Amino acid sequence: MAFAVATLCMMAVARAEENRPMPKQPKELTLDCGNQASMKLVLIPAGEFKMGGDEPPEQVAQKCNGVEAKAEWFQNEQPQHRVEITKPFYMGVYVVTQAQYEAVTGLNPSHFKGERNPVECVSWNDALEFCKKLSEKTGQTVRLPTEAEWEYACRAGTTTPFNTGEMISTDQANYDGRFTCEDGHKGKYRTKTVPVGSFAANDFGLYDMHGNVWEWCQDWYDAGYYKDSPTDDPPGPEKGESRVLRGGSWGDYPWSCRSAGRNRLEPGLLDYGFGFRVVCAPRP
Repeated sequence: MAFAVATLCMMAVARAEENRPMPKQPKELTLDCGNQASMKLVLIPAGEFKMGGDEPPEQVAQKCNGVEAKAEWFQNEQPQHRVEITKPFYMGVYVVTQAQYEAVTGLNPSHFKGERNPVECVSWNDALEFCKKLSEKTGQTVRLPTEAEWEYACRAGTTTPFNTGEMISTDQANYDGRFTCEDGHKGKYRTKTVPVGSFAANDFGLYDMHGNVWEWCQDWYDAGYYKDSPTDDPPGPEKGESRVLRGGSWGDYPWSCRSAGRNRLEPGLLDYGFGFRVVCAPRP
């Protein structure tokens, strides 16, 4: 009898633990990079969204003005599929800046110098090493976002090609404004990066998710991964030859900057247009 009562008590405690609400997380997190440089991250809530492009690749290609676009460029965005991000996470309000990168690594490989400009000329391997060093420095688990996390955070609840709507302009992002999507208007071609936060944030409070620099993601790249990827928190393929980049850059066409746009490159390669932002999980 006593054993049965004890067992019931243990079961009740276990149920209470399961049903106990998670402690409320701060909406922002600040990481100390050292050398008077800090990094602000914002809490991205769990949620569900449709990942990938909702238009046939042929239609997307027809909307690209100023260049003979090919439908095959956009086939890797198909099929559009439901994804659930099951846990909240913190994401850098900005891409990693040169000041932050230098404070953590002691290096600044960037071509377009400026403390508040994005660090660029960094490979995926470089970005991973930065995350490792910042984790050691802060005690937080800092990493690159998964491709699904990145698109979910970029969209911030929107379903349009850009988080700015059907179109985007060079007043909203830094890309090659000599080219347009569909009925969009030509704009500036700045030929370089600009300081982070030069344009308005999206509804999650994230800046420069479109343009300025491509952003390395954690995932291996597979053009056909969307066909059978898991619904919950897809981690990307188990192996591959290239890593995913998202968001477009200062030197890219506007259609490369769309929320669904995908790019890939070998993890050891780098370019003037490649940077990254980081994420980390809330502590229990």
